Amino acid sequence: MKLFQNNKKRGIALLPAVLMIGIIVVELGIALAFVIYLSNLSSYGTRLSQEALYAARAGINDAILRTIRDKDFPTVGSTYTITIGRASVEVTINKNQPDTSQNTIAAIATVLTRKKSMQAIISINSITGEISIVSFEEI
Repeated sequence: MKLFQNNKKRGIALLPAVLMIGIIVVELGIALAFVIYLSNLSSYGTRLSQEALYAARAGINDAILRTIRDKDFPTVGSTYTITIGRASVEVTINKNQPDTSQNTIAAIATVLTRKKSMQAIISINSITGEISIVSFEEI
């Protein structure tokens, strides 16, 4: 009878150990899921940033193309918005800035919560209408 009681006490002592091990495994699983979630969130933000950067670059290229088609574009100063995929791009063209034969083009692209800005300065030959890019940079 005494042998049976010792086995019973060992079984009771095993229950808290199994519960503790189970709790530790669950905590590790939750921690791992949280780390994976943060990692995915970070890479998603980087992807949105890149998408906004490329959309801003496309906005600059659109303004350059419009200027190539019409060397007097814009007549004074112009702001227009284009949509590229999920991005909304606001393009602003300042004529004769910083010089009389140059235009400054600024594009601000927004994708969900990310914003990127780019600026280009183009030079326009008033006789031939040839356009050359003076600078093209992210601001």
